[in-house]
Amino acid sequence: MDRENKVFTKLSTLEKLYRVPRVISNTVERFFYNLGLQIAKNPRKWMLGCIIVIIACIAGLLRFRQEKNPLKLWVPPDSDFVRDTEWLMSTFKEGQRIENFIFAAEDILQPDALMKLNEITLRIFNAETNSQPKLGWTDVCFKVPIISGVNGMGTRRKREMDDDFFDNEPTVSNKPGYDAVAHLPPEVFCPIYNSLAKGCLLFSIMDIWEFNSTLIKSQTKEDIVSKFNSVHISPTLGHPLNYSQLLGGIARDKEGRIISAKVVKTQWTVYVNFSLMDMNEMGNDAGTADWSTKEVHEWEAVYLKELESISSNMKGSDSNYSLYYEAGRSFGDISQDSIFHDAEKLAAGIILMSLYVQVVLSRFNWVEWRFWLTSVSLFSIGGAFVVAIGLCSLFGVPYGPVHTSLPFMLMGLGVDDTFVMMAAWDEVASRQVNLKKPLVERVALTLSHAGAAISVTSLTDVVAFVIGASTILPSLNSFCIYAAVGVMVTYLLQVTFFVAFFTLDCRRVEQKRNGVLPCCVSHPNFVPTPMDAEHSLSWRLIDKLFGKVVLTLPGKIIVLALTVGFATFGALGSMQLEQWFDPVWFLPKESYLAEYLVVKQQEFPKVGSEATAFVSEVDFRNEFGKILNLSRTLEAASFVDDVKTWPIDFVTFCDANFNVDAENATLSESDFRLYLSKFLFSRSGGKYQRNFHFEKPPVCGQPTPKLKTVSIDFTFAHFSAPYEWIPAMDNAKETMAQLEFDGLAIVWSEMFATWVTDKVISQEVLRNLMLALICVMGMTAFLIAEPQTVGWILLCVLLTLLDVCGFMYYWGLTIDIVSCIGLELAVGLSVDYAAHVAHAFLNAHEVTGAKNRLSERSARTLKAVRHIGAAVLFGAGSTLLALSLLSTSKAYVFRAFFKIFLLVIVFGLFHGLLLLPVVLSTIGPRSLKRKLRGDESLNGGAQELIEAATLPLNKE
Repeated sequence: MDRENKVFTKLSTLEKLYRVPRVISNTVERFFYNLGLQIAKNPRKWMLGCIIVIIACIAGLLRFRQEKNPLKLWVPPDSDFVRDTEWLMSTFKEGQRIENFIFAAEDILQPDALMKLNEITLRIFNAETNSQPKLGWTDVCFKVPIISGVNGMGTRRKREMDDDFFDNEPTVSNKPGYDAVAHLPPEVFCPIYNSLAKGCLLFSIMDIWEFNSTLIKSQTKEDIVSKFNSVHISPTLGHPLNYSQLLGGIARDKEGRIISAKVVKTQWTVYVNFSLMDMNEMGNDAGTADWSTKEVHEWEAVYLKELESISSNMKGSDSNYSLYYEAGRSFGDISQDSIFHDAEKLAAGIILMSLYVQVVLSRFNWVEWRFWLTSVSLFSIGGAFVVAIGLCSLFGVPYGPVHTSLPFMLMGLGVDDTFVMMAAWDEVASRQVNLKKPLVERVALTLSHAGAAISVTSLTDVVAFVIGASTILPSLNSFCIYAAVGVMVTYLLQVTFFVAFFTLDCRRVEQKRNGVLPCCVSHPNFVPTPMDAEHSLSWRLIDKLFGKVVLTLPGKIIVLALTVGFATFGALGSMQLEQWFDPVWFLPKESYLAEYLVVKQQEFPKVGSEATAFVSEVDFRNEFGKILNLSRTLEAASFVDDVKTWPIDFVTFCDANFNVDAENATLSESDFRLYLSKFLFSRSGGKYQRNFHFEKPPVCGQPTPKLKTVSIDFTFAHFSAPYEWIPAMDNAKETMAQLEFDGLAIVWSEMFATWVTDKVISQEVLRNLMLALICVMGMTAFLIAEPQTVGWILLCVLLTLLDVCGFMYYWGLTIDIVSCIGLELAVGLSVDYAAHVAHAFLNAHEVTGAKNRLSERSARTLKAVRHIGAAVLFGAGSTLLALSLLSTSKAYVFRAFFKIFLLVIVFGLFHGLLLLPVVLSTIGPRSLKRKLRGDESLNGGAQELIEAATLPLNKE
């Protein structure tokens, strides 16, 4: 060792650097050589040990938890949307959801059309669930006081009162906002109000005729038009309603009256009690279910069933009517079915992959048919999936909907490792000198080279997913953790369990036993197929393709030109690639919800998303000016279409009824609460009661209790893309922030869940890809440690990602949660293709007798591609075969994955198997197996042992 140190100290700095990758490579190969020896000597013990570990990890499934809450899957957990939503649910504990159907006819305002619409409405009224107790519309609807006829009752009571009351009563005002009810004494009005029944809040034009088919049938066209244009207060509820907002395809006469319409919308308002909601029970496997209770969920199922029946009958009878519908549960039901409907195609693809692996690994005879070896390879992958679930569950990591693609991904990587292992075995077996070695040594030599190759790719994939786990998107974070664990366990099982069974399978072949029934059948007359790599089909094809085309000067020019062309188109496409995710993409076009959304967009194009501004825990009397300013600012904002301006209506109410300037006058606390009480129990203000949250329920005739929270409902303008709705969301929040309320002040919309994700997803993709590239290249640099090679691998990965992103744009994809996961996988896969070829090139011995360095590099490149090219191509082919069935899927998730994986495979193979060989054959680094100055002085040391173990792999 003293001689070795003295020689090493005499080497130049450059020569020392050259030795670093060589020492790392030899150390790794020596490690796997010793591991292979240990496994091959005791294969059954290693297999038993692996099985025990897998079974032990299954115990982690006792803590398995599948996350179904969309709030904890698709929205950044530290976003204000999550915080605000949790606050709303804990504060109000109740909410609403709207069920819609659209009825279409040649003219809605005709007696026959109205009769049909009323028939549909009454069927929904009468529909009941099969559960016990039975649930109908009145059991789940959102109820409001029925105030129709209150004025009439108040007038009769006023006649019974003495004249003193009338003497003190304010003069009837002609000001807008005047409400006679506000002047009735509490002892007169409140008993009437408190005795009012409550009715279901339903927005329907049939309300004009009080859902009376007999009355409708007696109406003429002119009667219908006249009544429709004159009624502005619900006859059944008594609340003001704008019925024209329910119509689409409107035609008007010269006087501005609505005389016909093509479609009419009916909205059913359902009550949701958040305190009774359990997303573990009501959520779905896709994580797309809306917040609901069991009772609402069951009634919606009956509602949808009735409408489906009616719609089918209309289509079957060739009538002039059409029906389009949706419910709160529709998106969750259909998206889940869409995502998992084509699961059988994924399963069929995996079966095709299994058969493909059988064909590639086996020869066409009974002994060399590696049926059980292929099965064990797939079992190792399945075991890795089970271990990943068990370990992640043990540490509390939830399982999510995107994890469905995990088994497929592990199969792609695991099968690739198997092909590399078999390629190394063929390389060892093709050398005459190795045929005389014992089986355990041949297995050890196989693992010494294959283990180093798959270590580079597998560990870089693990690092890529570990970095991906730093994302702020919960579903992607969980997926990356599962993927990192799964890839690591797949790698460990491939180099242990698979190698152990591979040893047993090789013994079976040497004993000439049957590949399917090895315990029962033998073939004593079997003659093994000679391992002649030079005459193999893959060897001949590679020699012709690379020796006579790719590695020639014209071939290199063509490859480089194609690379530049792809990169140019990729760069142009990448610059136009948008971050955009529309949940509607999850819906098959033929689904009833997709049809409803198309009609809604056509007939109600200006209807935007609903939102609410909340102000809580402030001095409302002193802060009322700011609340009024908020209402007016929203009303004037370009991004807002409509505002329910209760502060303005409250000011108008106070002025018209009490000659009080609530805007500029400083009201005392008692006066503020008194006028607010009168407002909320009036006809004009009663509809705003749900916009107020008090310390306790308000009582008619008394000042309101302490006010905790107020809200202002508004509707965003209709937006067509993220560059419109993201600024609108930010502007709404900024408007609220600029008013500087002393307490909590937020803007909330259910659509913010999607918009918040849209806002961060592009930044997340770029950040994750950059971090993954840095760390993957760091791991590659550590394992390969040859700077030039690492640089070329990085170039191949960058070009692959550039081309994939660019052609995603040309193929109609965007940056969303699905493509984000796909691009995370792309980093690992693109590294695999290039790293295998680069590793084989570095470890190929320099060819003696070459005319010059260029021809020597070309010879080494051809050797590398011969050795590993077929395995890389087979691995990509297996992945592509499994994906092929997904190309016809109706699910957006599967179609997007197919497109992205296809792009990754095509461009990854192009850069790894064509561009990289062209570069390496031209300016590639020297071989790690070349003899350096001072090597002769290391005889008897570690270097001799390393070379002795690894030389048979590379000897010419």
